[in-house]
Amino acid sequence: MTNINKSVELNRDNINKCLCKICPVQTDSKCSKDKLDIINENLKEEGDIKKIIKPEELPLVYCSNGKATCTDLSERELCKCTQCVVWLDNNLANADPIEYFCIDGVPK
Repeated sequence: MTNINKSVELNRDNINKCLCKICPVQTDSKCSKDKLDIINENLKEEGDIKKIIKPEELPLVYCSNGKATCTDLSERELCKCTQCVVWLDNNLANADPIEYFCIDGVPK
């Protein structure tokens, strides 16, 4: 049986590796773009990422923090989750769901 890390840590390393910022599912989302602008500023601060950014404000690492709060994502676009280093590092190939975490929630 394959070991699945169902709990993807929300940290700077995973935020930096995350492909959500270039994923077609959210690249045309005004909500995500606005949040990314704010997040990029907030990430300049030192310290615990969980104290700097609320998970619901983060349009990244949905495999860690669950469904997007933005409602203008495009489910018709091809998801990049399975190409992401965070996805690979956390062995999410056998999780459910295996992609579209921004729409379907965290892997189980």
